[in-house]
Amino acid sequence: MKMSQYLREGKSENYQDAEAKGLLKAGAAAQLLSKKFNEKITAKELEPFSTEWHHAGIFKSGHSLKGKRVHFFSAADLEKITLEKILGNRAKAAAKAAPDTSKVQGWFPQYFRMTDPVSRRTFNKPFIGIYQGPAHKAPKGFKPLSEDAFARVEKQRGRELKPGQEPSF
Repeated sequence: MKMSQYLREGKSENYQDAEAKGLLKAGAAAQLLSKKFNEKITAKELEPFSTEWHHAGIFKSGHSLKGKRVHFFSAADLEKITLEKILGNRAKAAAKAAPDTSKVQGWFPQYFRMTDPVSRRTFNKPFIGIYQGPAHKAPKGFKPLSEDAFARVEKQRGRELKPGQEPSF
């Protein structure tokens, strides 16, 4: 297939072959399974169960062209999918999406941009920073501490760290 024809139709040869075989796209498969199980199922939820996908459509992504993936299902593939498997994947996705809101406290290396007055070169200088709040919003490089160690590190907040130095509290 020539690229100009692919750009016009937006479907690869393999995509067209899959349509000719009578394979169902993920959206149509989701509709069938929704009716079968009396539960709303989206095409995105069926993607882990697909055995075949092909490119369809080209769109610009930044400085390059990207193709969209379309997942296909055969009748045998649909029979293997159970409601328990779909609900299990939903639970996994919900667990990943739920942030850890437990309270944590500790320290992290905090960097400030400094300028050398002689050479006018800038560099990042590490200092001790403290954090107290939800775990999912902890800064990069955060290390949790116990109550008494946190009380000691509060007194050292803003102290300069030497390169490679790991402070002890």
